[in-house]
Amino acid sequence: MRTRLLIAALCATALLAVPAGAHAALRIGIAENQPSLFSDPLFKGLGAKYARVVVSYDVMNRGDDELQRVTDYLNAARAAGVEPLVTFEHARGGADVCKRPSNRGLIQCKLPSAAEYQANFRAFRKRFPFVKAYVPFNEVNHFTQPTSRSPKAAARFTDIARKYCKGCKIVVADILDQADNVKSKHPTFTATQRYIKRFRAALKSPRAICGVHNYSDINRFRDAGTKALIKALGCKEIWLTEAGGIYNFGSFKASESRQLKATQYMFKLARHNPRIKRLYVYTWFGAVTDRFDAGLVANGKPRSSYFEVKKRIR
Repeated sequence: MRTRLLIAALCATALLAVPAGAHAALRIGIAENQPSLFSDPLFKGLGAKYARVVVSYDVMNRGDDELQRVTDYLNAARAAGVEPLVTFEHARGGADVCKRPSNRGLIQCKLPSAAEYQANFRAFRKRFPFVKAYVPFNEVNHFTQPTSRSPKAAARFTDIARKYCKGCKIVVADILDQADNVKSKHPTFTATQRYIKRFRAALKSPRAICGVHNYSDINRFRDAGTKALIKALGCKEIWLTEAGGIYNFGSFKASESRQLKATQYMFKLARHNPRIKRLYVYTWFGAVTDRFDAGLVANGKPRSSYFEVKKRIR
């Protein structure tokens, strides 16, 4: 009897050690595009084993300086023992102009054909065979990406990546949590859900892993968009491939304390959905531009959110 009571007590203690809804397997990475990430002592002290980088889909065929940046990044990640998640997007260039139909002939706004995407993807794979995790196209439903006007093309690119990267982790449908009305207290996501439905209808690959960017939820301390997108995607596993507490952007005025609260909420949200297995915190370097800042580090010094991320990785 005494032995059975002791076993029961030990089991109860073990259950108390893991909060309800938590999943200890959550893997945390950093989403940052600069190779200098890996030489930063603060990153080395973080202990992160995953990193995400965004790359123009045609980087191999343009012959500009982006290829050198990507090469430096991936080699540095490999040397540091960090698994890179390569995320392809539109051709290089400011894509905010793509909202206007008259600009859609610009290279950064133009949707590549399946043949163009395939040739570029295969060339990248040949150059970097050690990369084993890919997002076929970044934020497929956002207007800055040419895939926003063609869920069918986004699905086709995903199928191509799956075909030519056997055994790789392919993140399907990297979706931004765009609300129908961003100012609504009780937002709906009808347009985004419609996009996902059309994407799923065209997709041939299995939906083993899907990507979600849920800035709106995280920084407004809600979970409506995250839940709606995860349900619509119907994937076995979810990666938050770009998420983070905003320091400064639009109506979010510069505030380190608010960024910290949002970062804390980000982990709470992820912890309470068992399908979420990875989380890539965007971004590392802050105080780079006036437009958007979600950096964990600014001017060589860690912000409060850095220590929150470090604690969670540990």
